[in-house]
Amino acid sequence: MTNNKRLCIECSVPMIKTYITYNDIQFEARECPKCHEKIFTEDLTMQAISKLEAKRLKKEYTKQPIKIGHSIGITFPKEITTVFGLAKTKMLKIYPNVAKRKIEITF
Repeated sequence: MTNNKRLCIECSVPMIKTYITYNDIQFEARECPKCHEKIFTEDLTMQAISKLEAKRLKKEYTKQPIKIGHSIGITFPKEITTVFGLAKTKMLKIYPNVAKRKIEITF
């Protein structure tokens, strides 16, 4: 939940919602209508980081499965392991969806 009643540090005027564009992505911010100072709250900053990470990981990866004994393995690109912290994860949960021919992985 974002707070629209933040006051400008300089003017003590309630800030209004605005948008900032960076790398063709639009981010929500707050702007003082008097001095035009723009800020990000912690919540807005986390939303912006999530949008940037989503854009960076937007490309589709095609991976060849690896045979390990009687099982099949798959490697993950470094970008994905870094963003999701897979190097530190001890357990992955796999949910097969046969009807949609999908495998979902959560950790």
